Amino acid sequence: MNCRDSKTDQDCPDHSDPLSEVVELSEQPEMDSQVTPKALHTRINTDISQLLQRFENIMATATAQNTTHTSTAVETYQLDVESTALVRAAEDILSLTRTMKEMWLFGKLDTIGEDERDKERREKLEKDVAAVQKAIEDGGLAKLAPFNQASNKEG
Repeated sequence: MNCRDSKTDQDCPDHSDPLSEVVELSEQPEMDSQVTPKALHTRINTDISQLLQRFENIMATATAQNTTHTSTAVETYQLDVESTALVRAAEDILSLTRTMKEMWLFGKLDTIGEDERDKERREKLEKDVAAVQKAIEDGGLAKLAPFNQASNKEG
């Protein structure tokens, strides 16, 4: 049977529904108190890639040089589908930013997360502070700062 003879697009393998390819952005996991920075970055990257992909699809469809009524109708439908998906992707990014703001306001978003390098740097700094404090208590720094001793003798 020819695709032109079929009554629905489901009968024709070449004309599948473009809406079936649209990724459901609402299927993303809900933000809760257990959210990690890695999960947030993954969701941000997914949302941005969806937004860019939809924009690229719109631009590719808009630059097609077909002049028949059928191809124009198909391109119009594709533009409608892609623009709807673009709006959904933008709404999901807005939803994510709103959720992140709420989490930040209510203290559920860890904005000061430390990685291994930060932990090592903080531990080294604490050791250095302890060494300086011990040197001050033992009087080891008095040998390095003779001007303090001279000013104490004068006063």
